[in-house]
Amino acid sequence: MNLRQIIAWVFVLATEFSALWAQTAPATYWVQFTDKDQTPYSLSQPGEYLSQRALDRRTSQGIPIDSLDLPVDPAYIAQLLGAGDFQLLTVSKWFNAVTIRSTDTLALDSLGLLPFVHEVRITRDGRPRPARHPEKFAQEKTYAQEYGDSFRQIEMMNGHLLHEAGGARGQGMLIGVLDAGFRDADILPGLSDLRNRNGILLTRDLVSPGGNVYNEHYHGRSVLSLMAGHVAGELEGTAPLADYVLVRTENDATEYIVEEDNWVSGAELCDSIGCDVLNTSLGYTTFDDPAQDHTYADLNGHTSRMTLAADIATRKGMVPVNSAGNSGTSPWHYIGVPADAFDILAVGAVNSDRFHASFSSYGPTADGRVKPDISAMGQAALGLNVVGTEVGPINGTSFSSPLVAGLVACLWQLHPDRDAHQVMDAVRRSASQYNQPDASLGYGIPDFWRAHLLLLGRDLTSLRAPEALSLIPVPFTNYLDVEVFAGEASSMSLTIHDMLGRLLWSTQTGLEPHTYSRVRIQNDLLAKLRAGMYAVEVQVGSSHLAKRVVKAE
Repeated sequence: MNLRQIIAWVFVLATEFSALWAQTAPATYWVQFTDKDQTPYSLSQPGEYLSQRALDRRTSQGIPIDSLDLPVDPAYIAQLLGAGDFQLLTVSKWFNAVTIRSTDTLALDSLGLLPFVHEVRITRDGRPRPARHPEKFAQEKTYAQEYGDSFRQIEMMNGHLLHEAGGARGQGMLIGVLDAGFRDADILPGLSDLRNRNGILLTRDLVSPGGNVYNEHYHGRSVLSLMAGHVAGELEGTAPLADYVLVRTENDATEYIVEEDNWVSGAELCDSIGCDVLNTSLGYTTFDDPAQDHTYADLNGHTSRMTLAADIATRKGMVPVNSAGNSGTSPWHYIGVPADAFDILAVGAVNSDRFHASFSSYGPTADGRVKPDISAMGQAALGLNVVGTEVGPINGTSFSSPLVAGLVACLWQLHPDRDAHQVMDAVRRSASQYNQPDASLGYGIPDFWRAHLLLLGRDLTSLRAPEALSLIPVPFTNYLDVEVFAGEASSMSLTIHDMLGRLLWSTQTGLEPHTYSRVRIQNDLLAKLRAGMYAVEVQVGSSHLAKRVVKAE
C-alpha cells in the first residue's frame, strides 16, 4: 500500500468514524407522562415539595395548591430510567415531563410503548456545532452623582426614588436569575457585598447537572451585576439588598430547544424555593436544528412550552421579567420566546436619551398584543463587563431586563399585599406611552415611583399636561422636594420669598419631558434660613403652584 493509498484509507476511516460519532453522540429528549394519578405526594401536604416561603407566597396572593404543584411520579421516572441507558437531566412538574440524555437508540425507539408515556420528542441532536462567540460592542461612559455612571439607567425609571424616598432596595425579596452562567461571580469584587451578606441562597446547573455555575459563561454575571452589583462611585444595582438564586439553563455553545425545557425546570425550582421575581435575559427563535425553529405564527402565547411556563409562573405568584430580544436589525426583527407570554414583562431597550436602541426586537405578537411590554436602558447600560473586573458599557435587552427585574422586586417590597398581576399592571400603567403603545417600546419606559403611588391609591398615570403637584416635607428643615409632572416642558422654575415679598432665592432646573419627577432643593440657603414662614412658587409649563411653607427649628 503506497502513501497515497494510506492517506486515502485514513481519510475514509476518519470520515466513517465522524459520521458514526455524529449518529451516536448523546442527544436529549423531552418525555411527557400521561398522569400523576399514583403519585405518593398529596395536595393536602404541600410542605413535602414546596418551601414555607413558597407556601406563604401562595397564601398571601390567594393561590390554591393544584396538580401542577405535585411532583412528577417518581415511579414513572424510575421505570423510564430502567428501560434503557438514560441520564436524567431535568424534571418538569408543570408539564409532567422529564428531559433525558441517551445514545441508546433501541431503548429510545421503544419508549412510546410504555403505558405512562404520552409523548417523546428530541430536543437536541448529538451533532457537533461550532462554538458561538460573544459579540463585542463599542464603549462610552457618562457620570452622575451618588450612583456613579449607573445613575442614568436607574433614574430614567425613577428607581432612585424607590431606593431613597421609599427605602426599598430589595430587602426580603428573592430573585431567581436564569441564564447561561455566572463566571467568577463567587470571587469578583463588584459582587462582594452580595457574597458578604450571604445573599446567594442557591446555585444550580441544569445544563450539566452537578456543574459549577461560577465556571460557566460570563453573561449571567453581567446580568446579576445590574441588580446586585456595587462598586463605589461607579455601579449600584437596582435591587442591591435582595437575595438571589442563580440557575444555569442556557448552553452558550449551541442552540437547541432543550434549553427552553431547562428553563421550565429552572422556573419550577425557583417557585419551589419561593422566589418572588424571575429574570431571564434569554430568548429563542431559531436553533441549530432548523426543524425546531419557531415561526412568527408561534408567537401567539399558546405554543412554546417556555411561554406557557412563564404564564404558569405568574399564576404561581411570581413576576417573570424577560428580555425582548436583540433582533431589531435582522430580517427576523421580532421578539422571541418567551416574550410572547401573556403574563410576563418583556423588556425592550432604549439608549440614554430614551430612544429605541436599534438592536432591540419589535412586537407585536402574532395575535396582535403589545410587545415589548416596557423598555429600559439597554444601550450602554453600566455593569460588570466581559472580563468582570471593571464596570463598563454593555449592550442588549439582556441588560435592560435585569434593571426592570430589580426594581420590580423593590416595588413589590413596598406593597407585599399585592399579587403578581397587580404589580405587573402597575408597572405597565406607569410607563411613558401607556395610552399610545407601539411596536418598538411597547407601553414605554416605566416610572416605578408612579407605579408605587398607583399601588398606594394615588393615580398619576393619566397626567399629560405639565403640572406642579406638591412641595414636601412641610414643615421642612434643610431641603424641599418639588413634585412635578413635566408633560411637554423641559424645565421648572422655583422662587422663595419671605413674608415681606423679598426674593431670597430662585433657580431653574431641567426636566425630562413626559416624566414624573421629585426635584430636591437642598443648599446652604435653605439650611441657614431662620425658622418661620416662606412663600414658594413653582412654575412648570403653564402650571403654577404657590404655597406657604414653614421652616422648622
